[in-house]
Amino acid sequence: MKRWLAPITIAVAAALSASAGPAVAAATPVPVDQTPFTIACPTFDLQAQLSGKAGTVVLPGDRVALTGPNLRITLTGPAPALKTVTYVITGVTHVTTLQDGSFDVTATGRNTIIVPDANGHPAGLFLTTGTMHWTLNPDFSERTLFSGKGTVTDVCSLLAP
Repeated sequence: MKRWLAPITIAVAAALSASAGPAVAAATPVPVDQTPFTIACPTFDLQAQLSGKAGTVVLPGDRVALTGPNLRITLTGPAPALKTVTYVITGVTHVTTLQDGSFDVTATGRNTIIVPDANGHPAGLFLTTGTMHWTLNPDFSERTLFSGKGTVTDVCSLLAP
C-alpha cells in the first residue's frame, strides 16, 4: 500500500518553515489544539480530534523531527453508524528540506497519514506502524506516494458507514 502526506502532528507546516541553525533546538512538547476538524475519505468525511502533546526538534542541515508524546487522535465516521476509534500516534516524523525546497519525509512508529485526492488516487487516512517514506513538493503537494515497511490500516474503510 502506498500513499502520502503528513502525520497528524498538525504543526507540520509551521515546523517545516522553522529555520534550522547550527545548534540543535528542542521545543518542549505543548498541548495540541483540540478543536475538531474534518479529514476527507473517498466518499465521506471523518471527524477528528487530537489530544496530548506535540513538539518539534530543529536539527542541523535543514531538518526537523516532529514528536507526539501521548498524542492521540479520535476519529468518528459518518451517520448513521458513527463508528469511532482512538489511536495513540506517538511516532516521530523526520523532515528534511531539500535544495529545491521540496521535503523528504520519513515517519517511524505509529502515525496517521492523510492522503490528498491527487495523482489518480482518492483521499484517505491511514494508520501506519513501522517506517514510511514519501516526498512533498515545496507547496506541500504530493511528489511521491508513501511506502515502506510495517503495517498500514485504511481508517476510511474501517469507519465506513
